[in-house]
Amino acid sequence: MAEERVEVLLFDAGGVLVDWRGTSGLVELMQGRFDAEQARRFWMGFAALTAFETGDDDGADFAREAVEALGLDMTPQALLEVFDGWMRGPYPGALELIERIRPAYRRAVLSNTNPVHWPRLIDDYRLDAPFERAFASHQLGARKPDAEAYRRVCSELGVEPSRVHFFDDNPECIEGAHALGMPATQVRGLEELREALAALDVLEPLAAN
Repeated sequence: MAEERVEVLLFDAGGVLVDWRGTSGLVELMQGRFDAEQARRFWMGFAALTAFETGDDDGADFAREAVEALGLDMTPQALLEVFDGWMRGPYPGALELIERIRPAYRRAVLSNTNPVHWPRLIDDYRLDAPFERAFASHQLGARKPDAEAYRRVCSELGVEPSRVHFFDDNPECIEGAHALGMPATQVRGLEELREALAALDVLEPLAAN
């Protein structure tokens, strides 16, 4: 059964609802110098990406520093174009799955993102449509797993962390939520998310054909 005290279901975007290929894309770009876990950890710890995702950079510094840090034989602008192409939009059926959540639960997004990807997710793909609120790190000025990102979302929603259940694909972000007393589940991709929501019993049953 669902946790009775939880009133908000909070979702990461990339890797949970959205096909973000930043890890596999970086593995390909590095031509064998990184495996998937090394690529994931690079993005989580790369200071220039943090600045890009917390509103301190329009992407120019991020791209220049990434080319240098990764030893890439390409221009910063070329890297930024490749980086932009790794964001493919919501997984097929993702928004429909969110719409099946029982109306007793509020729904929100908390995404580590940037001013390149976010406008496409909102304007082109309408990621925000089935949610009460969609929070972007570059607009909040705080990025998961920093506690301030979760606190800001809870403050904006007027809810205690213990009444929010968070879903993310990165273990560090799950740990950050747990540190604030926020229930959280690691899910990688839409099928794992569907299974987690079903286990919590928060979905309306599918209509019979």
